[in-house]
Amino acid sequence: MDNLKDTVQDYYNQYPVILPLFCIAIGIFFLLACIFDWNWMFGDVNTTTYNLKKIDGLVNMFGRKTARVLTATGAIFIIILGIGLAIIILY
Repeated sequence: MDNLKDTVQDYYNQYPVILPLFCIAIGIFFLLACIFDWNWMFGDVNTTTYNLKKIDGLVNMFGRKTARVLTATGAIFIIILGIGLAIIILY
């Protein structure tokens, strides 16, 4: 396990912009899911789950539209975080 940790650390030291790009990519993915209202992400749930750590819980508790708005807000925050990290790393 230590070898894997060292390998990841060495890779990150060589390419420090990977983490900001990953944050931006994940944020764009979630934002597109909200804009296009993807059924596999915001579809109706067959079972009752009220776990706020999952999008299913957001859909069940607040409804599909509010879950999309909350997820879009989180996606925009992740994109801004990635841009901020990129600016900090590059300058």
